[in-house]
Amino acid sequence: MGGNAYKDDPVSRLPAANRRPGLRAVWLLVLVGWLLLGVLGTLLVQREFDSEVDARADRLLDTADYALSSRQAELARIARILALDERVREILSQARAMVELEGGAGGAEGAATLRRELARAVTPIASELIHGQDRVMQFHLGPEAVSFLRVHAPDRFGDELASLRPLLAEVYRNGRGAMGFEVGRVFSGFRAVEPVWAPNPGGASGGSDRVIGTVEVGTGVTPVDSYLEESLGARATLLLPAAIAEKNIWAEMRERRHIAPVGDGDYYLDGPKVDHLGLAAALRHLEGEPAARWRFSADGREWLAVSRPVPILTQESDKPAQLVAVEPITDLYAAMQRRLVTLLAAVVVAFLLTSLGLWLLSRWQRTRWMVVIDRAEAERDALFELSPQPLELTDMQGRSLLVNDAFRRTFGVVESVDGRGWLARGLEGLQLEAFERAIARGERWNGALRLPALQGRSGWFRVQVVPIADESGRPARLWWFFHDVDRERRAAAIAQAERDRLDAFLAASPAVIYTFRADRPGRLDYVSANIREILGYTPDALIDGPDWWEQTLHPDDRERALKEGDFTRWPGDRKRSRYRLLRPDGSPLWVTDHARLLRDADGRPERIVGALIDSRETVALEARLAESERLYRSVVEGVEEAIFVVGVESGGVFRFITSNPAHEQATGLSREQLAGATPDEILSPDAAAHVKRQYRACLQTGRAIRYHETLDLPAGRGHWHTTLTPIRDESGAFALIAGVAMRLEEGRND
Repeated sequence: MGGNAYKDDPVSRLPAANRRPGLRAVWLLVLVGWLLLGVLGTLLVQREFDSEVDARADRLLDTADYALSSRQAELARIARILALDERVREILSQARAMVELEGGAGGAEGAATLRRELARAVTPIASELIHGQDRVMQFHLGPEAVSFLRVHAPDRFGDELASLRPLLAEVYRNGRGAMGFEVGRVFSGFRAVEPVWAPNPGGASGGSDRVIGTVEVGTGVTPVDSYLEESLGARATLLLPAAIAEKNIWAEMRERRHIAPVGDGDYYLDGPKVDHLGLAAALRHLEGEPAARWRFSADGREWLAVSRPVPILTQESDKPAQLVAVEPITDLYAAMQRRLVTLLAAVVVAFLLTSLGLWLLSRWQRTRWMVVIDRAEAERDALFELSPQPLELTDMQGRSLLVNDAFRRTFGVVESVDGRGWLARGLEGLQLEAFERAIARGERWNGALRLPALQGRSGWFRVQVVPIADESGRPARLWWFFHDVDRERRAAAIAQAERDRLDAFLAASPAVIYTFRADRPGRLDYVSANIREILGYTPDALIDGPDWWEQTLHPDDRERALKEGDFTRWPGDRKRSRYRLLRPDGSPLWVTDHARLLRDADGRPERIVGALIDSRETVALEARLAESERLYRSVVEGVEEAIFVVGVESGGVFRFITSNPAHEQATGLSREQLAGATPDEILSPDAAAHVKRQYRACLQTGRAIRYHETLDLPAGRGHWHTTLTPIRDESGAFALIAGVAMRLEEGRND
């Protein structure tokens, strides 16, 4: 059975007048048509692959952004808790007074004792809050490098801490917490700095009107890298601009922490030495600023890399750091290749079938066929080499004629079955009878056989046998198609294990993850199991029950929450909302709802994915901070002493900024009249010259001064006991003078 079967062609013996035109032109048109369909299909597969890669890149960037924002929120929360701790405030207050008494040198044995007390006081709190993350914690007493407790040597930081630490200067300048990314001499990362206010508000030893120190909590890129590895199997690192890294980080610290140039030297790698294959390859080929996303191959695997800018709080440069994340996409690449192989096989088979139809038409029309097709070669290319499924061609006695590569990888070398027949293939009993009956009639046979695999152990295979008839119509050969059932079961078990792992990971998260379709906003498709612990509801009850969210909204928040939940009005397809939900027992719970709208390829709303975060502590902290602000204002506005603030401008010009009601009543100068005016504009020439001399003396001394004075003011002549305190800005220059004046009775000069 082969090419000789068609050697005796009756068409070749026909007279030329009886021959009809050949079908070569039609065959060529069919060939061109199938080739065009193949090219079009290849372009569509490539477009789908690019779309899937873009979606994977968006997911990677979104996950990195979520990891960064959640880490920064956690840092700010820990810093606020430590800053409000009474023990921390008391010790920093004592340390501040001791350092000021000893000339700002950091104190001696007494200060060391306080440091040990502070370490003992915050260790239980830090251990409970930080949970082993890669964070550092420091306590500062001022922006001029007066550090009370930190993880590195204070004497190596330099004298101008404020110039290197914009966050610290901002906190001391504004009196409220700040968050950002800084490049330090020893540690670079995200930092949250919170002010610590003096304890005993209104007491004799101090008041609540000044910051006595700061609490700082920081973290590097390690937690973000760990989160990406656990959630997506991705890895990340941080790149610092070369100029900033070389200027701000000590050379020995760069060597110790493997902070070295990457690519063409525009950036420095910040953090531990990279030991990840894909990440190392991405950094090795980096030139200039990283692209937003790119693909590359390394060690036979395909990788996707993305980058996002991380703004640096610095005065030297506006160039941001870059967070580079790498995720393997070998699965997407393999899927694309499988689609291309399947497409090519379909095109080849379709072309062969079309060619066969044209050949049969030529035989029926007794027209010479202009193209000779090797049937055996077409069968081998189309059904063997291109198929990932094990295939075998046998004769009717079970002898193997042809096998493909997938068959050899699964079963190895085919052994002879002479003398054993079908029993050597595992067929026996009723199954053998059904098989022989089917192939004798030229019918297909389907069954399950236990066959020895190449790995040395037997496994179950679904087998389909298709008889092939010769020219007489009798079965002459058999196609065998094998499908590994055990591998299918293993793949299903692995997929289920991955789903269980994802559910367990989401259940351990502090956020409740949910998702629902945009066209069915009242019904959840998924909600993580930790909703039982946070809200008291079971996932099954919420998924099966409609409109659960609207039903559980607190009545006072329902109208606002429903309005904010309309995803057609979300800016940038994202929302952040805070409201109360009612638990099954009727108690309210404050939650912060982060959600994102996902769209399909045509831009239509498709799905909403969100996270509910327990915000009870955040709401309580904000309430306490608001109460502290109100207390501060009531103290300043209610004291009997006259308080005023003077701005120091270039050229020795002094300009009043503000005052309290006591000052307005005692002097007869309203706050509106005082604000923005110079002493020469609102005082008599003698009084103006006098106060300016005192202001210059305060600046020259560089510390608080006290004196008695007699002034003629709109409220009349008065004797005053005045205290002036100079205040520096973030650059170290004097920017303000805070004054407190107490009016003395006539004849009193104490």
